[in-house]
Amino acid sequence: MLSPLSGPSNPADLEPLKAALRAALDTADQVEQVGLRRALRIVEDFVPPAAPTPVDWARAVLAHAGIDPRTAEVKAVRELRRAHAGLSLRDAVALVRLVVTHSG
Repeated sequence: MLSPLSGPSNPADLEPLKAALRAALDTADQVEQVGLRRALRIVEDFVPPAAPTPVDWARAVLAHAGIDPRTAEVKAVRELRRAHAGLSLRDAVALVRLVVTHSG
């Protein structure tokens, strides 16, 4: 859906509007709820999806490759560097260790 706003929206700018729509939904009758839900969906379309974090990216790459970083750290580092050619050895090792730390 194209945004009629002149520039990219800041999700924080839309939070008060989303909160007001949700509050109105709590007291709306069935007829009003339909329109309020539609309005809420439109507002939410202006908020860009959260970008994946580097740890999320690394976790997804390793899962796709079927590599468990807890038991195959070297393979995990190699796979991350293969998936992103500019990734340094130091950064790949750090990412693998973060994936292991944040798995659970």
